[in-house]
Amino acid sequence: MNNDDKLREQLKSEPVPDRLRPENIKKMLDEQAPKKKRSGISVAGRITAAAAACAVIGGTAAYTMNNGKINRKSADSLIKEGSAVTTPDGTTTAPEQELKKLESYMSGAKDYEQVYTMFKDAADRAEKERKLQEKRNRYKNDVVYEAEADEEIEFADTVTGAVESGLDSPDASAPDFEIAPDVELGTEPATEPNAEPDTEPVTGPDTEPATEPDTEPATEPDEETPEHSDTYHQEQNVLEADIVKTDGRHIYYICSPNDEEYINHPTLRVADVKNGEFTGNYSVDIKNDIAPDAQPYSISITDMYVYNDMIVVIGTNNDSAYLNSSFATRTAQRCGTTFAAFYTTGDEPQLIDVYSQDGYYNDVRISPDGYMLLITNYSTCSFKEVEESNEPVNYIPCCGMGDDCDILPPEDILLPEGGFGTSDWLSYSVVGSIDLNESGAPSVHDTKTLAGYSGSIYCSADNLYTASDRWDTSNVTDITRISVSGGDIVPMASGVINGTVKDQFSMSEYDGYFRVAATYTEYKETFHRFDTDDGFFEGIVDYFTSSDEGYYSYERVNQDSRVYVMDMDLNIVGSVDGLGKDEEIKSASFSGNMAYVVTFRQTDPLYAVDLSDPTAPVVLDEFKINGFSTYMQSWGEGLLFGFGQDANDSGRITGVRMTMFDNSDPNDLKAADVYTWDNIYYDEYYTGTEFSSTAVWDRKALLIAPEKNLIGVPINIMKYSDDWYDRENTTKYEFFSFEDGSFVHKGEISETFSDVDTTGFFEYNRALYIGGYVYTLSDNKFVSADIETLEITDELTFDSPQSYGAY
Repeated sequence: MNNDDKLREQLKSEPVPDRLRPENIKKMLDEQAPKKKRSGISVAGRITAAAAACAVIGGTAAYTMNNGKINRKSADSLIKEGSAVTTPDGTTTAPEQELKKLESYMSGAKDYEQVYTMFKDAADRAEKERKLQEKRNRYKNDVVYEAEADEEIEFADTVTGAVESGLDSPDASAPDFEIAPDVELGTEPATEPNAEPDTEPVTGPDTEPATEPDTEPATEPDEETPEHSDTYHQEQNVLEADIVKTDGRHIYYICSPNDEEYINHPTLRVADVKNGEFTGNYSVDIKNDIAPDAQPYSISITDMYVYNDMIVVIGTNNDSAYLNSSFATRTAQRCGTTFAAFYTTGDEPQLIDVYSQDGYYNDVRISPDGYMLLITNYSTCSFKEVEESNEPVNYIPCCGMGDDCDILPPEDILLPEGGFGTSDWLSYSVVGSIDLNESGAPSVHDTKTLAGYSGSIYCSADNLYTASDRWDTSNVTDITRISVSGGDIVPMASGVINGTVKDQFSMSEYDGYFRVAATYTEYKETFHRFDTDDGFFEGIVDYFTSSDEGYYSYERVNQDSRVYVMDMDLNIVGSVDGLGKDEEIKSASFSGNMAYVVTFRQTDPLYAVDLSDPTAPVVLDEFKINGFSTYMQSWGEGLLFGFGQDANDSGRITGVRMTMFDNSDPNDLKAADVYTWDNIYYDEYYTGTEFSSTAVWDRKALLIAPEKNLIGVPINIMKYSDDWYDRENTTKYEFFSFEDGSFVHKGEISETFSDVDTTGFFEYNRALYIGGYVYTLSDNKFVSADIETLEITDELTFDSPQSYGAY
């Protein structure tokens, strides 16, 4: 029996209730009209909507039946899986699936009102979800659910809204059905708040800009400057920030040490170095330069650059007393502002200027052509607070250099096609482009903001890629390519993949293709009606009013990881799936035409994926080892360094681990060597020794220098004892070489503190090399040592912030 026959049988066995017949619907609506405000919806329109619902009931192609219940499909479930063939070796050609592109963030708003309307729509959905949650809680607590007298009217209102909006609402709970073609609507479709702007989308140049930089840094390195390490950059010539930088003659380090009253003091430390000795030092109080009278803890610093004879210190200002006039006009509380403070380099840095950009710091890059791309996450206050004044300054981000700050114009606010989801707050990712090509004179070049965006960001030499999870449950990620060549921020293409993206290292642009690794999780969606004794026609009502009549539960039924290859228009040209069944991606590394992906639940499978043919990626090998790597980096020809956590056979974390993988033959992956720091417990976690490393979550804490055959790892050791006074904490930075297929421990710099006496406590969290010496760094102490013997050559201890005096 097909679906049509099933429906006809239901119609015969369960006639239309009198209350749902057209003549009685009109009578019911007229009786209820005085009791409830109708907001401009005519009685005729409501009758038409009810008639449309009956027409839909007659249109059997819109849904299917299963044991008398309706299988619902989310309107945002846009992926139609095809019959992609997976071979035994894991190869999958480009799947035959229709991935609906929403063209997210490809065009700007036509005015501020459009942004406000989309914000209101998201807040309305949030309010509706709260009401549903209240009903859900009553239902789960076995409280008798009794509909109010006018709830039958809600059905007509809901269907009316669906019909008037063309059934194209971004509400995740909206059903996927069609209106019969012979249904005549009583009203014209209303303009959707999420409709595409009337203005033309922002377009880029006809051809991609050249990647060669227009200018070089103002000064060439001095010939006497010794060779020195730098922050590892994921992409060549795309510079990444860190808390430490060196120009070969100075070490610049940012930190926030406590004074004797345990108040943080954001500080830039400068140490003059030569041949393993500290020849001078200087400290800059960042708060004193940015906001001298600001409240304690209101200024924090996060990252830093040294570029073109300028130091760039990046941090957050939460003190409202230091807002300029544009910021200060806000009537509602806002989140912090990220600043980039520009200083001169040298022995005693001096402040040049300060750039401000709404939102908390996310990430930053300097492109090969000398533009700093600063990315912040900004969140407004609640919609209820915003609607009190409906002033754009309360829900549009501000930015600018010095005192020249203002809200962004509408055309620079890029919008998602699918709306802002369900939220009382509106979030943005703001991208500011700062020109650093003129030393000592940074200037704002361009700014764009992605409204309603949160997700991972990856930057190549010419493009910025955003990976944004959709707010529904479809487990889909929208990818947007934004050209940043020449400092111009121009959206170029958008695409969509199944799954979610972990971080920047899960993405790569290479040889005209964009590659991305993602974890896909499939959920079984089950609809629970509050009244399970309803008949067929009440089930139809549930179909249209699901969020009012029931709720959904989601059960994970499948999980795996995939690697996609996309062209520059972000169309999928090839993919491979089935990696790490029931596991999620822990780390990924792309090297040329190869992708290396680590997944984890109990063991650490390392997959080698050949991407040399973009249309047909091939899994070459899978190597399993306990634990997992949170970070991987190439180590010369045929070797891949991995760092993360060790685990036992059941997947329980047991300590810290580094692995040198042998990938000289991608068809036969193996571990060349493994080095572990294993936790030791004597009495069910109450006594013993526990190892940890900040590098597990912050890969920049590692020193990885293949050119010097040097690996540096920060390790913290906690020793627990029954006697409180015997407990101690050790911070150390350990150095290794890799020789003849094995890790060789070269030495370490360490300090031990009593667990009850933390005076002067610090952690070694960075190391670098200059010439023939390594420098191990902490907030309070720098130590230099011979790079070969690890014998200490000098130490520099910094004074308490209260004794800095006038800098």
